[in-house]
Amino acid sequence: MTGVAFCPSGVDRRTLLRGAAAGSAWGFVVATALLGLSFYQCGTLCLGEIVDTAALSVASGIVAIGPLVLLRRAEQTSAK
Repeated sequence: MTGVAFCPSGVDRRTLLRGAAAGSAWGFVVATALLGLSFYQCGTLCLGEIVDTAALSVASGIVAIGPLVLLRRAEQTSAK
C-alpha cells in the first residue's frame, strides 16, 4: 500500500484501511446525493456522469476524510 510509505511510523495498516474506508463511504454518499439532485433537475442520468461524479467524490473523500480518521485514531491512542 502506497500510503504506508507516506504515513507516520505510529500508524498501522488497519488504521490506514479504516481511513480509506471512511473516505470512500463519504464519497459514495456525496456521489449518491449529487446524482439524485441531477436526476431530479434533468430527469435522466448519463453513465459518464455517474462515473465522473463517483470517482471524484470518492477520491475527495479519501483525501479529505481519511486523514481526519487517522488523526482521530492517533488522539485516541495517545490518550491511553
